[in-house]
Amino acid sequence: SSCRCASLRAKKRANEAHLQLEQALAEQGEQHRVQSKKDEDLFVLDTHRKETAASRSKALEASRRASNKEASKKRKYEHSEREMRQIQKVLKNHGREGAIALAEKGRARLEGKKVRKLTSAAASKPTFNLWDQPLSQPPSSAKGDKKKLRKSPSVARPSPPTLAAANVASLDPDFDPPAQPAAKLSNKQLKARKRAEADAPPRLAVEVAHPGQSYRPDEEHHQDAIGEALSIEIRRNEAVEYKAKPISEGMSAFTRECIVDSDEEEDSSDEEEEDNNNMDSATETKIIKRKEKLTRAQRNKQKRVKAEQTLLKERRQRKQFLHQANEVHLTNKVVKRDEKDNRERQLEIAKLKSEKRAQPLGKDVWSALSAKDPIRAPALPVALTAELKSKDGNAGGGGLRTVTPKGSLVTDRLESMVARNMISKKKREGRRIVQG
Repeated sequence: SSCRCASLRAKKRANEAHLQLEQALAEQGEQHRVQSKKDEDLFVLDTHRKETAASRSKALEASRRASNKEASKKRKYEHSEREMRQIQKVLKNHGREGAIALAEKGRARLEGKKVRKLTSAAASKPTFNLWDQPLSQPPSSAKGDKKKLRKSPSVARPSPPTLAAANVASLDPDFDPPAQPAAKLSNKQLKARKRAEADAPPRLAVEVAHPGQSYRPDEEHHQDAIGEALSIEIRRNEAVEYKAKPISEGMSAFTRECIVDSDEEEDSSDEEEEDNNNMDSATETKIIKRKEKLTRAQRNKQKRVKAEQTLLKERRQRKQFLHQANEVHLTNKVVKRDEKDNRERQLEIAKLKSEKRAQPLGKDVWSALSAKDPIRAPALPVALTAELKSKDGNAGGGGLRTVTPKGSLVTDRLESMVARNMISKKKREGRRIVQG
């Protein structure tokens, strides 16, 4: 067996060597055949055009494009199924004459749009030469007989001006510069603007200052202004105290005493209940009572009682229904009174809303700021009584040279514009503090 395996392996190696030798001889013969030929035989210049695969693919692509173009043109003039359904619906609703009238109206509207577009485009283009200079002509070509000249534009761009535009009116008193065409707005935009103007609340450009804020105010007016400033500061102090106050101050003494007393009572009651339960379990025994079997007479009696209860219940329900039917007029009065109260309440709410909407924006800016954010609200710019005294000691006030400036004009204008919704104020986000 070993000799037979060795002979098979030798035969296999001989076959592989023979195949490799044949491949090497074939490659060597092919190289010799190509190398022995001349350059004229190997490289040939094709001077006659012959149809190839690339040219055939280009021709197929061109024919497909042409067919697609014809199909698109055909689809353009043919109606789809959806359009046919819409046409049938219009004919059914309006008839033939009505459909024709609608088509004419649409065509007229489209023509009007085109005319407006053309007129606006023509109005925006200059129709005159501002500098009174000849239009620039394109340079003549030497080969004018063979090539056609391009058409010159209708209005050429003027060259850099040599005359100031401001002097044109002085030189020509009849000169009327063309007005720019007004922007065309749609009906929807016009309605929206009218509605916004009608719903816009009134605004105060500049709020008149309080008489007590003058440099020589009346004593009564000055005290009123001091009162307003004091109310703003009091509100600020209350807000600061509320913010600094902790959420919980702990349990009060009364609550702690109640909790201690209740714990003692619960302990004593628990001990008593445990003693009683032990005594009961030791003395009492649980007796299980057997359910007795009812006789036929008892069962019949139960059925009669149940039937009588059902009849009484139905009679009671019928009586309640008749009572409700008899009291319909009372219920109607209650409903009408409730509807009247609701109407009056709705009218009162609408009146309050209209009054609030009628209040002009930019009024009582300082009070509104104090009510919204009392901590960051600026103080009311008013001078104190001691600051208004003159050099002579009179409380009537001094002059403008001795007055102490209060407030800031920039802050005043900024807060007024914010109140009138002209600008938006940057929102401040404070630190988030979690107390635990």
